[in-house]
Amino acid sequence: VAIAELTIREKEVANRERLLAAEVRAKFGEALAQAFKLKLTEDLLETALNGFRLVQARVTEGRTPPLEENMTLVEVNRLRSMREVVAGKTEIAFLELRNLLGMKPEEPLRLRGDFADLLAPLPTLSEFTGQALQTRPDLQGVRAIETLSEAQIEQARAAGRIDASVSAGYGRNNFSFPVNGITNTGQLRPVQDIFHSLKFGITLEIPVRNRNQGAIEAAVANSQAAAKRLEFAELTVRREVAAAFARYQSSARAMEIFRVGVRDQANANLDVVRQTYELGAKNLIEYLVEERRFIELENEFIDAQLETYLARVEILRAANAPDLIKK
Repeated sequence: VAIAELTIREKEVANRERLLAAEVRAKFGEALAQAFKLKLTEDLLETALNGFRLVQARVTEGRTPPLEENMTLVEVNRLRSMREVVAGKTEIAFLELRNLLGMKPEEPLRLRGDFADLLAPLPTLSEFTGQALQTRPDLQGVRAIETLSEAQIEQARAAGRIDASVSAGYGRNNFSFPVNGITNTGQLRPVQDIFHSLKFGITLEIPVRNRNQGAIEAAVANSQAAAKRLEFAELTVRREVAAAFARYQSSARAMEIFRVGVRDQANANLDVVRQTYELGAKNLIEYLVEERRFIELENEFIDAQLETYLARVEILRAANAPDLIKK
């Protein structure tokens, strides 16, 4: 019973480690996504500032009406405001990651990594399911509870049987009195003698009444409940792995559609509109509209990457994959 209880505690610790590792990976991805959004906003702000300087020069030369300068300044200030909001969210994400890592808020933290390998091949669903059923510590803990319940049944049954114990003892007693006696030869001698004793005994514990039937029935009920919990836990593990795979497959497809059919085209559209605006073929409003659309789409693409990354982390967590903690 003691060994089974120790095993349960060890599996609880291992399961907390698994969940914490997944949480750290997920928070890392969120912080990385916010850092990418901050970099995007800063790059766009720098481009807007360069454009504002160009418009200022045109206004000074009299080639552009002052209204365009004011409109460009509004866009620059809008991007500055957006940058402050994104910077705040990024700082919060970094603080939360530091907290999970056990770091102080003021300690420096730099992230290394990207979302480049999100479509790297993974083992099959059946392989991950089998691994989860074998290695998930929470599932192993439920199995240990079932083993403990069986041991408790045997313990209760043993307490209901006749039990005998044998005892033996040896005693050596030295008795004396503060007086003297006279021996056969007429000499004085202290009154004293040593006595040896040997004892044997048998103790029988005979259960009367119900032979501990109440405890046995309670232990059997606990064992049956443990078996049901194990069955439900295995079903839950299968569902979690399957759900994680479904989430990853859908998010990966969405990310690829976004990358090939949306993001690349939006980037090309912005370049064309920017060039035509600089050449005078497009007005400022058309350029600003296209730029805002590009910012929206780029942020949505980062969100799609993050969702795919989180889905991969969820697969590692559900399957208790070795990469969850090792890398």
